[in-house]
Amino acid sequence: MDAKSFATRQRVESLVAELVGRWLPVFAAEDWPERLQLLHQMHEQLQEDLGQMELYSAVSPALIRELVEQLSAGAITCTAQAHIYANSDDERHRRMAGDWLDLHQSPATPSKAG
Repeated sequence: MDAKSFATRQRVESLVAELVGRWLPVFAAEDWPERLQLLHQMHEQLQEDLGQMELYSAVSPALIRELVEQLSAGAITCTAQAHIYANSDDERHRRMAGDWLDLHQSPATPSKAG
């Protein structure tokens, strides 16, 4: 990894740590469908605040990874949780989401989040 990539990665992880520290208590108090709605709102604000799509695109999946790890790295139990896991930068989370969605959604009638 070159110096620029390393510095960017450090900045991303620093922002993620700050955001998780600020938002984890709010997310912990909610269920998965409400967490998904919070993430949508949070991401809109984050895009605006960061002002750089490249930085946002690095922060968003890392933030989701950390939230998933802090909230529950356990089995997926609902569609909203699967959608959150699917957007993590952790391959294991994405695989879990894909497996769950494959088992619980009919291709003809995708279920709504929740």
